[in-house]
Amino acid sequence: MRTCPRILAVLLLGTCLGGANAEDVSSPPILQWFEATYNTMDRRGADMFMSGYGAVWVPPTGRADISDFSVGYDVYDRFDLGGPRDETLYGTERGLKKLADRLHRFDARLHVDAVLNHAAFSDNDYVDPQFTSFAQAGGYPGFVLRDPDGGTDPLGIPGTFGDFHDPAWGDHYLNGQLSGLLDIDHGTDHRLIRHPVTPGDPNNIPAGTTPWAGRLANLPDVDNRRFYPDTDLPGSTYWDPKTSQNITVYPFNPQDPMSGDAVSENVMDMLMRYMRWMVQEIGVDGFRLDAAKHMEHFALERIDTAVYRSNPRMLLDGSQEHVFMYGEVVPGTGQGGQSVQDFLDDYIRKDIDPSTPNTIGGNRDVLDFSLRQQLNDNLTFSGARNDWNNVVHSSMDVHDDGYHNGSSGVMFVSNHDGGGAALNNVAHAYILTQPGEAIVYYNADQFDDPNRNFPVDGRGDALGNHGDTITTLVNIRNTHGRGDYRQRWLEADYFAMERSGSMLVLLDNRNDAGSSSLKTMDVDFPVGTPLVELTGNAAASGLDEVIVVQDVGGQSKVNVRFLHNGGQDKGYLIYGPQPPKSAGGLQITNEFAVLAGGTPNPNDPYANAVTRLADMHVVTADTIDVRLETQAVTLPGGIRDPHADGDNAVIRVNRGMDTNGNGAIDFTSPGSVVYGFEEFDPAQKSPGYTSPSGDGWYQESIDATSLPEGANFITVRAFRHGVGGPAVFEDFRSVVYLDRLAPEAEIVSFEPFASDPGNTANRDLIVRGTDQTADSMNFFLDFPASKTDAQLLTRALLGQGQADPYDTDSWISGYGNVSTGNHV
Repeated sequence: MRTCPRILAVLLLGTCLGGANAEDVSSPPILQWFEATYNTMDRRGADMFMSGYGAVWVPPTGRADISDFSVGYDVYDRFDLGGPRDETLYGTERGLKKLADRLHRFDARLHVDAVLNHAAFSDNDYVDPQFTSFAQAGGYPGFVLRDPDGGTDPLGIPGTFGDFHDPAWGDHYLNGQLSGLLDIDHGTDHRLIRHPVTPGDPNNIPAGTTPWAGRLANLPDVDNRRFYPDTDLPGSTYWDPKTSQNITVYPFNPQDPMSGDAVSENVMDMLMRYMRWMVQEIGVDGFRLDAAKHMEHFALERIDTAVYRSNPRMLLDGSQEHVFMYGEVVPGTGQGGQSVQDFLDDYIRKDIDPSTPNTIGGNRDVLDFSLRQQLNDNLTFSGARNDWNNVVHSSMDVHDDGYHNGSSGVMFVSNHDGGGAALNNVAHAYILTQPGEAIVYYNADQFDDPNRNFPVDGRGDALGNHGDTITTLVNIRNTHGRGDYRQRWLEADYFAMERSGSMLVLLDNRNDAGSSSLKTMDVDFPVGTPLVELTGNAAASGLDEVIVVQDVGGQSKVNVRFLHNGGQDKGYLIYGPQPPKSAGGLQITNEFAVLAGGTPNPNDPYANAVTRLADMHVVTADTIDVRLETQAVTLPGGIRDPHADGDNAVIRVNRGMDTNGNGAIDFTSPGSVVYGFEEFDPAQKSPGYTSPSGDGWYQESIDATSLPEGANFITVRAFRHGVGGPAVFEDFRSVVYLDRLAPEAEIVSFEPFASDPGNTANRDLIVRGTDQTADSMNFFLDFPASKTDAQLLTRALLGQGQADPYDTDSWISGYGNVSTGNHV
């Protein structure tokens, strides 16, 4: 069967680790995290790690048009990600970079909402008198509002629309204005230096002359060099089969961003440059393509070209990870006579061929609106209209090759535009147990405003704030989400699916109380295997917590009941082999203290948005001493399950490091269940499966001197003893705050006030914490040398010299009447 390029082989784990087995995989889900600042996401990265997500999708990052309180789809300037004392709603460029670094540290990915179809509302009809003033201010940075060449539009009318479509085109889905937003014409070829560097260059984009709403765009600025690649660095030449020509691309220079070389380009070239800049300079790994339906296919193919082999962050085996993109293609206008699935399929491109690395291909998918619509229509509170037959064959995954194998489509239940299925838990149980990519939408509500009805609410429990329904499903997806898809039961009310040898999923769309009659179905589990219900719904409803696989005529079978929803949205059960258990979890045996997570009031939206829930274990020593103790497993009903005692465990620190001292990371195959992990020293482990008592232990002393200060992320993955089938494991996680050294800092500047640059006696001192561990700073200018450090500390603890936050990891304090000469 065809497999998605991002879905790779996984390893079977038994007593030894090895042997690849191709099987369908459920990737760790994507968390759509809206309505929170980058600093909040960074601070709560520990919660995301503990919850088991693999990526975070954030809203559009560029400067918005209508206000800095906008969600960001009305983009004014894509390259303006916010600066000190000039933040966007979400923060600053440094804050976004720090978030990317945090995610990469524990091997997660950063996805950004890319708005490439349109600009914003300013001058959306070219008739309003504001057009003149906005145009005189330079319009949108990098764009021209009027045709600089004096040409004509497609209707032969003298061109006045520059890089945009004529607003008179109305609601045509490719050329018209979406929600009144000015539509970009990706086919124009006005070649200009769109981020001018040198004043007077005749190729510069026309600059603004008169400010409008405090803005003046397209002025030459030497700092614009950082938005361009460095053509003095070696370029890479690729064959583009879509244009039948070779192209050469140059990298950005992170060591010397000001070495970028400004060149003339059209609007499509600029958007391509923006995408590469976000990947190489900001740290972005993937993009959700906003309004992809409203972009021409050639424009999407140019974006494929832009991000092809652009990711500078290598995987542990030395290979390059391809940027992942997924488009928003809402069925309806433009669909013509096509089915929803055929229409969406036209926007999928997955043709990267590892055997031809110099030929451009795409790693572009779509959000699965086909599946989402059927979930909405068939998981309602009106059970009479619900029918699982409408759901199970509606996905893009099935459409492309006839298999549920994760090859196409990014599944979701709800997003920022709209809620989702009424039986929301059941819908999430469906998408989170399927092979492939899935998204959970979380609206943090940090900017709590009763008048703000966009974005809509999401899953408040996505990070554990309002219950554990979603985090439990995410964990089950990660621990049991392997094995080929097997449909086991399908009728209007009931659907059952097995991930072969890994989990059995029972979904019910009825809204009455109780449960179904007893159903007997085939399974791939070995006869005699006890399967425990993993969500807790069976125990809460009085159904069987454990079922045992029976031999019926030489076929493995189980007897089960489906759980009705009964107004509780609990109509889902997931049975699977029990993974190893631990009473104490992952222990940091030499911790100095614990930075305890908070328990915010559930009625306080802001506190729920910003408060970290996970504990952080402080270590001040040169080692981090880790120990996991597993326990002999007896399942409900007194069933002893020695296979669940576990026969091995492996450890990963951050995205992977050599913890056992053998000179290399033990497992580096991308996509495997042990990617980035290390074996424990044989003398430092005793698996429960081989122990007479069934209890086991694993321990490691990690060299902390090679780790960064601050948060570090440790996972011990303990495996159930394998008797065939996919690996089943439990992850035991801990966030360790390493605090061996004093915070490191550097002076950024001591320049005159920005508001009065000519007065050199009044100056702002700006200091940055370079190791990202400082959470406050106190400045003392010319503190008497006769005073002791203890006196200095006392004053700081009393709040004297408290500097103000300036940017992510930076603080500022102003001083007046600073004399000429040296200062301390």
